[in-house]
Amino acid sequence: MQDLIQQIGMPVFVQIVIECWNSVFLLIMIFSVVLGRHSEISSGAKTEIPMMNEILVFYIALFLYNMFDIFCCGTDGDPGEVSRMLKIVSEIGYFAMGAVQTLIFLQIIKKQIAEKNGMKKLKTAAAAVQLMQLPGLVLLAATPFTNVLYWFDERNCYHRGELYGVWYYTTILTFAFIIGVLIRCRKTTDPFVKKVLLIAALMPFAAFIFNFVYTGISYNNIFVSLAALIIFVLLEKEYAEVTARKARETEKIKTQLAESRNKVLLAQIQPHFIYNSLTVISSYLDEPDKAEAAIEHFSDFLRGSIDVLEETGCIRAERELKTVRDYLYMEKERFGDMLTVVYDLQSEDFFIPAFSVQTLAENAVTHGVRENGNGRGTVMVRSYDSEIGHIIEVEDDGAGFDTGVQKNDGRSHIGLSNLRSRLEMMCEGTLEVRSEPGMGTLARITIPYNAKIYRSEDGNEHTDS
Repeated sequence: MQDLIQQIGMPVFVQIVIECWNSVFLLIMIFSVVLGRHSEISSGAKTEIPMMNEILVFYIALFLYNMFDIFCCGTDGDPGEVSRMLKIVSEIGYFAMGAVQTLIFLQIIKKQIAEKNGMKKLKTAAAAVQLMQLPGLVLLAATPFTNVLYWFDERNCYHRGELYGVWYYTTILTFAFIIGVLIRCRKTTDPFVKKVLLIAALMPFAAFIFNFVYTGISYNNIFVSLAALIIFVLLEKEYAEVTARKARETEKIKTQLAESRNKVLLAQIQPHFIYNSLTVISSYLDEPDKAEAAIEHFSDFLRGSIDVLEETGCIRAERELKTVRDYLYMEKERFGDMLTVVYDLQSEDFFIPAFSVQTLAENAVTHGVRENGNGRGTVMVRSYDSEIGHIIEVEDDGAGFDTGVQKNDGRSHIGLSNLRSRLEMMCEGTLEVRSEPGMGTLARITIPYNAKIYRSEDGNEHTDS
């Protein structure tokens, strides 16, 4: 240890110790960001925080920046062949990682400010400043053969070359450009992005000032590592705020779903359906067996519909399809031979929002078959498993409609928009409707495998499997 201190001097030794600790903290920050991203991917959560990839690359580049500088400082004054080769490689790596950090922040300017605000001129200017780094990189590649940026004396000590100023002042101008952009675009830039870029630009400036005042050690790595620590604190704060905001939005969505579910329930148990069903039952007073069957299906429909009011999430498809069968039974009894109902139910062991299939079944009867020219038609209900997920289809051969024209008659076609929203929010599902005038309608619900299902049992999300 004493030999190393004597070789490089106490100030440089202190610098190495500080940079070693900085590297430890950087590793912790890198693993924290990586584990956070992995956890989000595993859970399927999406936390919209800008620049996550850029910040991670910045941390990795800064870690290598520190490590290269540690080797550069540690080999100072050691003329051995191994030390000299290590010095050459480390110095190139040190300069290269510094350039990578600069390019990262210019890329953030392009992506997070210029592109998001439609500022084409700023995007072009940022690209031009990125290209401005090219002469320095060319000089860096040529330095081992020409000593234009730096050179090593016989004791393997570092000295600046004749064209070092090209690299130095290009870097200063770059950070001045970043600060200028932040000042000009301060009102349109995301607050988190603005803080990160401001810290990233001001810290190197502070290092330059300190290096002018005292040249015994290099402050670049120390100040940039401090910037990384501040950025990490800002990142964690932003993550906490975004998470809290998403939680509030989730609660709002749950409230909206509850309100939507109640509206759907009231819409499905409409007075005209109850009246028509009672009329069917009364017509069977002289036929006890038919009356009993009709009463059983009608009461099961009402019981199933009312029970849904107590639910807070998706229900099993088997339960939903039972309600649909009760509904279509009563409609079949009402219209007799004019309505044919066919079932092909191969899969019912998954979860869907309540009344999702019921809505499609009612549309198929009311706006499909009954609006057909002769009022006759067939409704088919299918459920099966496909390569992409669980499928439920309701198809009719009735009137059909033009899917490109929105109907303004106030009837239940408008419920399709509501159903799409409920499917997306409650089970990541989709609704596809294919129809042509005079050719009937096919409505298909798809629930992806491994979708996040908001279920009724405990009010939590579960993964469908």
